[in-house]
This record gives sequence, C-alpha cells and structure tokens, in this order.
Amino acid sequence: MSTIQSLKNFIRHGKQARAGTPHGEPTTNVTAVHVERQREPQSQQPQYAGFGGLDHTAAKYDQKHPQPSQQESAATVKPSRAHEQEIEQIVAEEKLNSSTMPSYPGLERWILLKKMGDGAFSNVYRARDSTGKYGEVAIKVVRKFEMSAKQRANILKEVQIMRQLDHPNIVKLIEFSESRQFYYIVLELCPGGELFHQIVRLTYFSENLSRHVIVQVAKAIEYLHETSGVVHRDIKPENLLFYSIPHVPTKNPKPPVPGEEDKVDEGEFIPGVGAGGIGTIKVADFGLSKVIWDSETMTPCGTVGYTAPEIVKDEKYSKSVDMWALGCVLYTLLCGFPPFYDESIQTLTEKVARGQYTFLSPWWDDISKSAQDLVSHLLTVDPEKRYTIREFLNHPWIRQTNEETHAAEDAPH
Repeated sequence: MSTIQSLKNFIRHGKQARAGTPHGEPTTNVTAVHVERQREPQSQQPQYAGFGGLDHTAAKYDQKHPQPSQQESAATVKPSRAHEQEIEQIVAEEKLNSSTMPSYPGLERWILLKKMGDGAFSNVYRARDSTGKYGEVAIKVVRKFEMSAKQRANILKEVQIMRQLDHPNIVKLIEFSESRQFYYIVLELCPGGELFHQIVRLTYFSENLSRHVIVQVAKAIEYLHETSGVVHRDIKPENLLFYSIPHVPTKNPKPPVPGEEDKVDEGEFIPGVGAGGIGTIKVADFGLSKVIWDSETMTPCGTVGYTAPEIVKDEKYSKSVDMWALGCVLYTLLCGFPPFYDESIQTLTEKVARGQYTFLSPWWDDISKSAQDLVSHLLTVDPEKRYTIREFLNHPWIRQTNEETHAAEDAPH
C-alpha cells in the first residue's frame, strides 16, 4: 500500500487518544446521523432527492440487463420471469425489513424506517415523524441498562450541551426522551452523510470548495466558542455532515493533470451554494464537547491525527484545540490526506507534539501561498500564537482578497 493511500486510510480510521475502552466502546460517542456513513458501504448508502443517486442504480441495472439493440423494437421486449422474480424479491425484502423494525416504549410517534448503524451501546435508525412536523430524522436508541453510571452521565452531558445549541451549521437536537431501559436521541438527518466520503470521492477539493466548507465549519466553531462557551474537541471529516445540492458539470473543464486522469469532476462552483454536490455543512457529534468558556481543562480526548499538541502532551488546553483541528481539516480538504500520519501511534503522537508536517510536493504545488499560510497559522504548536477564530475569519484567503500574507513562524520550509 502506498504512503499516500495509507494517509487517505488514516482520514477514516485515525488513532484514538483514549485506547482500550471496555467492550469495544469508541472513544467518541457516535451521533445518530453520521453512523449511517460509518457502518454502510458507500454503494449501499441511501440516496436522496435525485441528486445523482438514481444514476448509480440505473447503471448497475443496465450492466446486469443490457438494453435491446437498435434492431429490436422496444415494444417487443418484455421483462423476463427472472426480472420479475428479482423485483418481487426486492419488494419482499423491503416488506420484511419494515415489518422487523423493533418497537420501543415511548417512540410511538416515530415510524422506524431503516437501521442505519450501531455503536457499543446503541442502534441508530432513520425514522419518520408520524405527525409530519419534522419529516425524516435520525434516532439514536441507547441501551442505558448496559452502561455504567459515568457513561450514562456522559450521554446526558452531550444532550444538555446540544439542547442549548441553535445554529444553521450545527446538527439540531430535535427531541430527547427516555424509558426505563433506553435513551432516545432524535436528531436532524443530513441526507448527504459524512464529508469524509466526499473527500475520498473527489480525491481533494478545489480552493473554492474548500473555502465554502471550512468557512461554515468556522462559523459553527465561532458560535460554540463565543456564544455557548463550548469546545467541541473532535472536529474531523467524519463529524462534518452535509446537505446535497445538484451537481453542475464544469463548463470549461481543464485537461486532466498527469496521474489524476480518474479524478471525479467537482463541477461548477456556485458562490454561496457549493459544488461537487456539497451544500450546507453541519457539525455533528458532541460526545466529547465540554463547556469551558475561558477556563482550561486537561481531559485527554479526540482522534490523535486531528488533536492539538497540548492534548497529546497532557497539558492544559482551551478552545484553541478546535482551531488546530480546523487546520487539520483544511489541510485535508486541499490535498486529500491529513497533515499528520504514521502507522505507529507513538510516532504519530510525537509528530503532532512537535507540529511535524510539510506541504508535500506535488500535491501542494498548485495550492496558493495564501492558503498554505493560513494552514500554518492554524497548525502552530504554541496555542498562544495559534490563530483565533476571529483571526481565521479575517484572513485574506477567507475574504478572497489579494493582500499579502505571511506564514507562521514555525511553518514548514
């Protein structure tokens, strides 16, 4: 496996800072919405609103059942019994799936449609509101009878934080309730799924699309830090969800770069709308979030590849850890792989602690100096010198101005 492929694999798998949790418990609480993309192969992920989803299904069907030749009249071609049996089987499976959805006391309002995934103590379902108020949602059913008192407290803390949040770039908590054995967390369903899959699909994002994505994430972080006093502590591509938009093919496509002949066309970028089928971004998964306002904490958490040096060094840290993670995400969007990677968790931790990364050639050769300078100010080891959210949003690359920019003092050369 090539180094770059390993880097791309790391975007998905990462290395958790808190290893060895009991019963395979993940170090972060997986939110109901993004479990869908973690547990299902991409070919099986649900498609929505006709934004390209039907094309894949049609192509797959055509490969198995070729169309009649031009000499044949379409009117004379009739479905074979095998085709009819295949359709009947699909219908039967759908009926069986719907009939085998479990029934939970206290969830009578919600019609469970499909199991989307599961966690150490939970199952996640796509569901429909029988009252019609919310349409489709994601419901995380947590088996609290299997959890310790501390784990139950963490769930309630996550819910309490999400209850106070109301921002267009943050997944909304719709409802929380419980029965004797279960917690029910009803969340906004983002039909696009995880941003991670789009990085894999597109290989990397253009600077325009990267800016479109990262500004929305930054606006969410600004709200968390300055309005809610919350530090997220687990910003990464898997925890960024999105709403799909129609794909607009590029009007004047450029010749493919050598070695990138298979790169998917991102399409035309529409300011304020997006590109590549990616529209509104939503920050999800507040399982590791904490209300700290201007205080500091020392709790180890997060995914090492996106975790700030002060965390891996067990030092006190503050909200600036989210700015480091923002830099890791921006780096990944622009080139397709994360800034810090190693198969060894110990070596990876040492690289993060030292801020040891580089703008690898040829992947960064065509990326603007302004974008590289901004990344360097986010991936600054000293949290006192690291960009704040205000400095980030005021950077020339974000504002799309031609002002001269300068790299951070510890930027790679």
